[in-house]
Amino acid sequence: MKAGEKKKGRGYWIFLLVWSALLTLVLAVALIWFYGFLKDYQKVFEETRPVLYQNEVMQIFTAGDAEKILEQAEPVEQGPFEGREELVSFLNGYLSGKKLDFGTKAGEHIEERPVYVVTADETPFAVVRLKKQAETAAYGLPLWKTDSIELLPMARQEYYLLAPSTVAVTVNGIPVTEDAMVEGGISGDAEEYLKEYVEIPSYNRYDLGQFYGEPMISGVNAAGETVDFSYDEKEHCYKADFGGDKALQDTVEDYVIQMVTDYAMYVSNDGAHNSLDKYFPKNSQLLQGIKNNSRQWFDAHRTPEVKNEKIMEFIVYSEDAFSAQVYLEQHMYVPFSKKTEIVVTDLHIYFVRIDGEWKVSGIV
Repeated sequence: MKAGEKKKGRGYWIFLLVWSALLTLVLAVALIWFYGFLKDYQKVFEETRPVLYQNEVMQIFTAGDAEKILEQAEPVEQGPFEGREELVSFLNGYLSGKKLDFGTKAGEHIEERPVYVVTADETPFAVVRLKKQAETAAYGLPLWKTDSIELLPMARQEYYLLAPSTVAVTVNGIPVTEDAMVEGGISGDAEEYLKEYVEIPSYNRYDLGQFYGEPMISGVNAAGETVDFSYDEKEHCYKADFGGDKALQDTVEDYVIQMVTDYAMYVSNDGAHNSLDKYFPKNSQLLQGIKNNSRQWFDAHRTPEVKNEKIMEFIVYSEDAFSAQVYLEQHMYVPFSKKTEIVVTDLHIYFVRIDGEWKVSGIV
């Protein structure tokens, strides 16, 4: 081989070596860049997954703060007597102690429109729908925001109210008006004992609508005194009574207790035959029935001593009618047994005003 050809071949191999080295370097740099690109793309991709945003949304649920949930949720259907405060209280109690979790909503969740169901102790509680933001992350990957939060329907209870027409009732602080009344003119038990002499207010029935929680009910009668309520589980109905009147009770208390005392003494054969006449209206069938009953069934005893007399309940129906539950004890010594027996009288008595005087119209 000539010297020129040998020199030329050597240069070729040097060029080839340099080119290979450069190519290897370029490929290495390209691979490093591509690896970095893939790694960064994967990082951005993972960071923009909708499930990560949903994890952030879940914080308002796991915190159990109903106020914050309602701020972001769509309006919830409520009845006329239940406001936001009552709903917040109910939801706080409902979520307390429950395990909150979420999963995709079957039949609706897709990659382009994520939809998740939030559960409380595995019971569906809310649906969270996401949508893409106008701006995007790197590489055009979507960023997410909340489209809507829908609280799923929860069990509600419908309640009713039965109250005298003279009682002003509020439910959760909201006055009950005629708009809620479904029936009027309903007679109460007291009418049976009073209707012969006086007309008393009737009851009205109201539909209070549906509630998430138990309603708070209060009422005031015509005398300005609070009334008591009972609850009928079967009918889901709150029932108000007429309430009392302290001023009237103070006025008639001695008279009422004396009447029951005289009645007890009459029944035990310790009162005169006409001792009750002054307490009853003229021609009273009730008084006649009392006088027709025998008073001889008590063992012979000394004149009883009346103790512990008191009015247990006082109800006012109108300015001309009231009733009283009266309790008293007759302590009577019985010579035959050489013991002092205690005879209890516990009566509910109805009174009506006739010609300015209170008379007995009925005894339960």
